[in-house]
Amino acid sequence: MMNYSFPKQEKVISLKIIESLYSKGNYSVFVFPFKVSMVFVAEQQANCQVLITVPKRNFKKAVDRNRIKRQIREIYRLNKHLLLNNIALQSKQIAISIAYISKTDLAYNQAENSLQKVINLIALHLEKDHSIPVSPVN
Repeated sequence: MMNYSFPKQEKVISLKIIESLYSKGNYSVFVFPFKVSMVFVAEQQANCQVLITVPKRNFKKAVDRNRIKRQIREIYRLNKHLLLNNIALQSKQIAISIAYISKTDLAYNQAENSLQKVINLIALHLEKDHSIPVSPVN
């Protein structure tokens, strides 16, 4: 049975990992309305950690930003098995940043389709690339 939870271990909270995501992301994908970057890290608690951001520049009210982040978390939670099965087979540890870049509200069906495309693209990249440098995070 699949685990549909999204525990704290799967959330990026380390500032060093966040800095490495935005400075030297190993892989980046843009599928509207998401810009996703990924970096390989060592010694983290979960195989895959996720950071979800919605810019204040596009959504002034915190209520709107939080609602969009909540919907993205839900979509990721329900579809993360597509990615985790691949990572578990290769025993790699990654950190992913999902940025919502649209200036309009989130249409759930469109966002779900886009995030599934992103997850599949990341899974394909992981299958294809076997010699990946791992950045230590201490």
